[in-house]
Amino acid sequence: MSTIVNITVDNFERYQDEILEIEKSSFPSPWSPHAFREELTRLISHLWALTIAEHVAGYISFWMFAHEIHLMNIAVHSKRRAKGLGRYLLTKMIEEGISKGVNTVWLEVRPSNLMARIMYERAGFEEIGRRPRYYRDTNEDAIVMSLTLCQNEANLLQPNEPPRCEHMR
Repeated sequence: MSTIVNITVDNFERYQDEILEIEKSSFPSPWSPHAFREELTRLISHLWALTIAEHVAGYISFWMFAHEIHLMNIAVHSKRRAKGLGRYLLTKMIEEGISKGVNTVWLEVRPSNLMARIMYERAGFEEIGRRPRYYRDTNEDAIVMSLTLCQNEANLLQPNEPPRCEHMR
């Protein structure tokens, strides 16, 4: 059975080791425990863990403010990748945004992270620019992507189909 758990300052310690394991195996410059704890103190910050059989299979961190979402971080355990869990977390974040009246989702992604880029493109994100040398560890640019959300969107769970807005047709 899978569950999305809202991670808070109060329950972070329970999930910390599993989240950090996923973080370290997913990114060249992983966030520290302190960075995660600091995120949890921000009113705009959200951290969700996807648990399967009471173990963290993935997580998503995002900011929600001023009718926007900024995706900070998303990762899936290396043994559970390519099973749609990242897409599931992304979809749940988008659904939460729609329910709260969010208009746009933003993110940065490494050009070398092909799997993430494909997932974002399939979810309807479009490249809108680049941030030169954004990733300090490799001096790699960041691709900036955005997704315009549609209120009362019905097709979010359909794989490989981007959201359709009347004003975007």
